[in-house]
This record gives sequence, C-alpha cells and structure tokens, in this order.
Amino acid sequence: MSTPSAVRVGIVLPEAHFGEEEWRNAEKALIYADEAASKGVQLLLYPEGYPGPMTGPLDNPKFPFDPVEELKKKAKDHAMYIIAGDVTESEIPGAHLLNLRMFSPEGKEIACYLRQQPDTPPLNAYLYGGKGHLLPGQSPCVVETELGKIGLQICSELWVPELPRLLMLQGAEIIVSPVHGMHSHTGLALRETWRCIARARAAENLFYVLVTQNLYKVEGFDYEKSIAAGAMAAGPERMEGDLLEPGVLVSDLDMERLRYLRSRNFDEENLSKPDDPDWRPLGCRPGQIWERYPALYKELTGPSRYSYDYEYWREGDLDAWIPEYDRIYEGDYERILKKYGAPFQFKEN
Repeated sequence: MSTPSAVRVGIVLPEAHFGEEEWRNAEKALIYADEAASKGVQLLLYPEGYPGPMTGPLDNPKFPFDPVEELKKKAKDHAMYIIAGDVTESEIPGAHLLNLRMFSPEGKEIACYLRQQPDTPPLNAYLYGGKGHLLPGQSPCVVETELGKIGLQICSELWVPELPRLLMLQGAEIIVSPVHGMHSHTGLALRETWRCIARARAAENLFYVLVTQNLYKVEGFDYEKSIAAGAMAAGPERMEGDLLEPGVLVSDLDMERLRYLRSRNFDEENLSKPDDPDWRPLGCRPGQIWERYPALYKELTGPSRYSYDYEYWREGDLDAWIPEYDRIYEGDYERILKKYGAPFQFKEN
C-alpha cells in the first residue's frame, strides 16, 4: 500500500467534563471534528476516554446520542480517520474495559484497542469515577491505513519502553498515546516529563508520537497550573508541535523524512561533509531501530519483585489485588489503607 509523503494530524485538547457532567463532551466532540476537517486533517485524535462515557455512569441518559455512532458518521462525512475512547462493562461483574477506538474514512470501526497494561486499582478508581478494575488487553495493536501504519496505546503505556518498541517492530510509523488527565489537585507536575517521554520514544523508535489529554472543567481546579501533558506531536528529530490551551493542534508529519531515517544507519555518506548546501542535519540516529541485540534482553521477560499481577481477577476475587499491592509495598500499603479508611478513598483538597 503506497502512503503519502506527508500526513496532517489533528490533536484535540478539550476542556472536558467529569463524572455526572461528562455527557456535555459529546456535542463538543463533533464540533472539534468539523473544525479539524476544515483545516484538512487526515487523522484526528481525542484524549483517553473522550468523549465517553468513561468517568460517570455508563448508562447516563443525558448523553444526547451514542458518541461512537456519531463519530463514525463524522469520519465518513469528512473522509478522515478518528481515534476516540470510552469505557464499557466487561463479562466480569464489577470490572470494566478501557477502549481506544479507531474509525475509518468509510465510517467503520477498524480497531478497538484494550489497554494491555492498565493502571493499578487505586489509580483506576481515582480516574474513572470509582471503576477500580480494568481488564487488560492481550495484544498490541497496529493498524495499516492509507496514511501509514498507526499504533494504538493508552496514556502511561508510553512510559513503558517495551510497549512502544513492540509497535515499532510491527511497523508502526505513527503511534498515539492519549492521556486521561487530572481532575483534582494531586501534587503531580508531569508536563516536562511527558514531553521528555514522548520525544524519547519517538527518537528511539523512529516514529511520530501523538499525545493529548482531558482538561477537566471542575470547580476549584486550575488546569493551566496543573496541566499533565497538553497536546503534542513528537518526532524523531524534534517536537513537531504542542498546545497548552483548549483547541485542536494541527501538525504536518513528514513521512518521507521518517522513511529516510529508517532506511539507513550511519554510513560513509552521512558521516561526511554534505555536498548539498540545503542538506538537513540529522536530528537523531538514523537506523536507530536497527540497534537491537536480542541476546541482551532476556532479563526483561522475567518477573521481578516489582512485577504486579495484572491477572489478579481471574480467580473471581477482585479484592485479590490488595495483598499483591502490599507485597510490592513490603507491608506499607496496609498502613495507607488504615490511614485513609479503605481502598479507593482519597483526600479531597
């Protein structure tokens, strides 16, 4: 499949609503799609779980329509790819699925990725309105499209180097890693770290990384001071674009340059003085994806004392995560539970 020399992406950074009010995200999501289309966007990314439902009731009657079905229509109307998210119930009572859905220019759902490495139950409960248990997906997801191969991830999976590397090995040229975002004061200051992680993954895997988040509109929370990631398009050689206020970041990705960087290693030509006065200096190591010596990596596949058991739910006891957490904490997690009264209880600011 031949792919274009450049791809125009749109990355939505929305002022989002949380919990009972998240139904308000639905109509705004369609407005963002129209705006992106007017700017020639070919691939549009929304944040994790946006427009939902996700953080509030999954059967909230206030939703004006089914967001999935309406975004399929927008994808077809504008002949573009759209990536959006929601949460659905699983077959395990009390557990849920975190979905990242991809819609084609034909208006069809062509992928539904389940986060392979979910957050742990306390963070899930904080992020998803008390939904503490998210079942993990079992495989990476790379979708072959007319724009190139696109890999799907969710939020902090980008922070686990092996997971983006698996997408690269499956041919991904663009990966998305939409972020949830904070909805209260947590003491986290992650903006510069997210930028660092996005650039590192892009450079070491020679692909483009697209990130965005929800900017939650909740009483007393100033997202301008506590922004987690913002919207960004990171490339192997530089940050291609970023945005720190609500809107749509539009960025043109040079796929021809990407393929050049992937097609060669250091050689006599690129280590010599260039003949072309317009030659663009290399901003990364060409052929970085060739730099693999699998015999060194065996230890990565083995468990360690910090390895969390993501399959704790398989025996039918969703509370089995508590002793697993306490094992990693070496007994200190029981102290935290006593201090806060019970699992999933958080101090309000």
